[in-house]
Amino acid sequence: MNITFLVGHLAKERHSLLYELALDLGEHNNNVTVITGFPSRRITEKVRHYYLEHPIEQVSDNVKVIRVGSKSGEGNGLFIRMIKYVFLTVSIYKQAKRHEADAIYIYSTPPFLGLLGSKLKKIAPTLYNAQDLFPDTLVKMKKLSENNFLVKFLRSLEKKVYNSNAKIVTISEDMKNTIIEQGCNEEKVEVIQNWVDIQKINKVDRENNQLFAKFNLDKNSFYISYAGDIGLFQNWEVILDAAEELDKEFNDIKFVIIGNGSYKDNMEKSIKRRRLNNVFMFPLQPIELVSSAYSLGDLELVSLEKEMTKIALPSKVGQILAAGSPLLGMFDSDSYISSEIKNKNLGAIVDNFRKESLVELIKYYYNNQHELDSISKDVRLYAEQQLERKTQTSKYNDLLRSISS
Repeated sequence: MNITFLVGHLAKERHSLLYELALDLGEHNNNVTVITGFPSRRITEKVRHYYLEHPIEQVSDNVKVIRVGSKSGEGNGLFIRMIKYVFLTVSIYKQAKRHEADAIYIYSTPPFLGLLGSKLKKIAPTLYNAQDLFPDTLVKMKKLSENNFLVKFLRSLEKKVYNSNAKIVTISEDMKNTIIEQGCNEEKVEVIQNWVDIQKINKVDRENNQLFAKFNLDKNSFYISYAGDIGLFQNWEVILDAAEELDKEFNDIKFVIIGNGSYKDNMEKSIKRRRLNNVFMFPLQPIELVSSAYSLGDLELVSLEKEMTKIALPSKVGQILAAGSPLLGMFDSDSYISSEIKNKNLGAIVDNFRKESLVELIKYYYNNQHELDSISKDVRLYAEQQLERKTQTSKYNDLLRSISS
């Protein structure tokens, strides 16, 4: 089967899930042609120049990557970025229509890419992978009203995306429900959870975790760790409120925040203003240290603002599970991920985003650390049974074959 694979940007250094999906589809004896832009964000200059110099790349026997569009990056500011996304979408379309295909995979970023389903379905049936729900993320970020003219316009485009693609795949039951609420036919929507390479990510015990030496951390302390994007929707002030209260009572309960993002400067200022001695921030670590990063904490913190689970699910959840680390989640209590964490013994959920609940849970596990060992085993087993890479990517292969026949 010939598969055309459309995605805004693809670099194995950053977009590992998409890279793995393309490779695994190729291993199913499909000929996969990836059409994408030139990656620019969150990669080194050396890596960026490599991709600029290799617009066409044969990454495996059955997978070829063709890079199109601007080489100058995504731009700064929302308006400039949106304009560049439009031009990138046009460039991807011009290249895609030159290729014969039995099925076409379309990723949800950039946000206009899904509209190509209405054009490309003349070539082959299309599968739209809604990893991000747009314009919901924009509405949340900019606090826009549904009555806003721009939001109404974007909602009309969203409905066109859902109506024009043969299949819609998203990554959680909550996101599926959101898509259906926007008028999409329920029979078109499938859920395939994002996977994790459980052969590559494992538990790293504290004695062998090189990040403790690298960050000069006391191995005898109790750690709440976060690794990933330091963005606008992680309830940081609630977390720092909890850290401030714990700092007054304990000298061996510590928070480690690893990553970069739009809220990082605010975090650093807030930590300094509060004079916190128990919160430590470090830059994003190389991908080869992912197991160490997600094994660092006694509890691994994952947080999303209220109602964000309806439109997003952090990819780091799978990596934390593969590392066998107990989750400390701050999500909507009625969300699917919260139910899984509570019902499958994967960790604990903060009650209603309350600082008091967060403090109480941290104190509980600090005083009952023996319980974390059994949770850790259940966490790793869940990853092996539910999130194994080949199992999950095979589901995409089966769906693409089903719409092509």
